[in-house]
Amino acid sequence: MTDPFLILGVPLDTDDAAIEAAYLAGLRRASPERDPAGFEALRGAYEKIRTRRDRLAYALFDQTPPSPADILAKAAPVGEPRRPKRATLTALLRGEV
Repeated sequence: MTDPFLILGVPLDTDDAAIEAAYLAGLRRASPERDPAGFEALRGAYEKIRTRRDRLAYALFDQTPPSPADILAKAAPVGEPRRPKRATLTALLRGEV
């Protein structure tokens, strides 16, 4: 299961308006006609974290373990190459983040 925050490209502490804006921008990139799989992932991510209440429920009750892609995306986000911080990597491997 991929992290909905990574799919939408928003930080963990974002608000409802930013999530909706990221969702609409994602819809422009992955419309249902051009990329059905991407659209389904985008829609599922948006439905999980749409409101503050949904984000809180996701943070408290989601028990799905992170996939290797989630761990790599958090340890080394796409962008300028850099080495991950030791504390971040340790927390990821322990499952604390």
